[in-house]
Amino acid sequence: MYRLLIVDDEPIIVEGLSELFTQSDDPLEVYQAFDGLEALAIARKLRIDILLTDIEMPEMNGIELQKEVQRLWPRCKSIFLTGYNEFDYIQSSIRGGAIDYVLKTEGDDSIVASVKKAIRIIAEEVTYEGLIESARSSLKLALPALRKEYLTGLLEGEASSSAARRERFAQFEVPLDPDLPVVMAVARIDRWREDAMGGDKVLFAYSINNIFEEFVALEFDLTHFRGNHERLIWLLQPKPESGYRQAIVGHSPLRTGADAEAALHAYLLGMLESVQDACSSYLKLACSFVVSSEPFEWDALLSKYERLSQLFGRGLGLGSQMLLSDDRAKESGDEKARSKVKRIRMLDQYLMQKERAKFEQLFDEIAAAVGEPATLAAGLPLEVFYELSAIFIPHLNRFEALGAARGHPIPGKLFSIHEHRSWKEASDFFRELAELLFERMEGGNEQETSEVVEQIHQYVEEQIDGDLSLNRLAEHVYLTPFYLSRLYKQKTGHNISDYITRRRIEIAKRMLGERSLKIHEIGMRIGYDSASYFTRFFKKTTSLTPQEYRDSLK
Repeated sequence: MYRLLIVDDEPIIVEGLSELFTQSDDPLEVYQAFDGLEALAIARKLRIDILLTDIEMPEMNGIELQKEVQRLWPRCKSIFLTGYNEFDYIQSSIRGGAIDYVLKTEGDDSIVASVKKAIRIIAEEVTYEGLIESARSSLKLALPALRKEYLTGLLEGEASSSAARRERFAQFEVPLDPDLPVVMAVARIDRWREDAMGGDKVLFAYSINNIFEEFVALEFDLTHFRGNHERLIWLLQPKPESGYRQAIVGHSPLRTGADAEAALHAYLLGMLESVQDACSSYLKLACSFVVSSEPFEWDALLSKYERLSQLFGRGLGLGSQMLLSDDRAKESGDEKARSKVKRIRMLDQYLMQKERAKFEQLFDEIAAAVGEPATLAAGLPLEVFYELSAIFIPHLNRFEALGAARGHPIPGKLFSIHEHRSWKEASDFFRELAELLFERMEGGNEQETSEVVEQIHQYVEEQIDGDLSLNRLAEHVYLTPFYLSRLYKQKTGHNISDYITRRRIEIAKRMLGERSLKIHEIGMRIGYDSASYFTRFFKKTTSLTPQEYRDSLK
């Protein structure tokens, strides 16, 4: 759909051309303006694709208008419509970027041909291949940020299948194998230099990464990004030619799997010690490092990160420049469960985005991770219960559902875990609340759409003789014209312009039957200031002129 703005200080020309293009088969949204300033006001609110404008107008002429619109919308195609066949006008308009120059004396066919030409030019400029190529160029520039965003999502527990990882690794050029285990190292800057300014911290973080890569890049493929609390994170895999590759792809004929992993771990600890010393010597920064004791699968990324992060809080008596691995403290069953429920905040995102299937899958995983605890008053069930309460309360408030639902007094069961006899009862309660919310969301969407359609119908009835342009209707319901057009058609099955036409014809027929008004007065009552345009409109719709229809009622 393209937006066409018709501008002329002669209303009869504007209305005639508007009628012509509104009734055409071209994909056009038509807007009217009766001088340059009014047109510019429209262009400041809406993207304009085609500007069809007179040149000679008071206050702001067409060439001045075209320059302003071109500044706002550089892709806009301009067509000048004028009664003057003068070379200077033609030269000025072409220099300004106009694609055509039509004399008013040439008639409708020439004007229609010019607009079709503009549509064709726009379509050729915005081709599928062109958009994809442009996207590829932009993607190259954005790759580091997109890669970091994707890896951070994995680190936060975002679900990812092996096939999805392969696709994303290729798309974001992650220099690791998505099908092989990975090793993680995490760094914390324990103490900043006294002379470090705010912006210096980013430079120091990059410098630490440069040192890290200098020591390990010969043996490892790796990628680096920053986590929460200014943690620096590296994901590593031994290169195919590395002697440590067997630790992640299989067993060496000369070593057991355990031996290969132990050798890899010892090498990493030695390298990290060198990195730590270099950071202290060259950057004057005290840094702590923790590393995974063995390679792990990508699905365990969140739990491994949580486990390594916890080591920073232990420290074995040292608060600074620690160098630890997680081989001293293996995960307990409770810690594994905790790593699963770390994704709990994603439930809020799924509720907000109305992604019911994803919500239900993640909720079931979290509920299963809690299991059947002996008590609800402590430990993991207590944490999960009140996390869920904090997630649900804003959404229940949003849909005014904090009363009673399906026989349950929500406040008591939502605010106190002691209202539930078991974790199963508590999790079933939250499942029921989720079902209630998703039903309210679906019903709310339908109700809100129905209200918008009703508002449009009411406005058309009240303003049948006024401005019923898509732009004006969209302003009335606080939506964009394009979105309103799509929403209305999705709800009713037909276009807004079809509804307006039908109502105008229905009202005109009723008035023609009453015989108390003259035909041109009826036209004005339904928004046509010109009797000839009303006649043309009525005949095109009914195959009869207004007089012929009135005569047929005798």
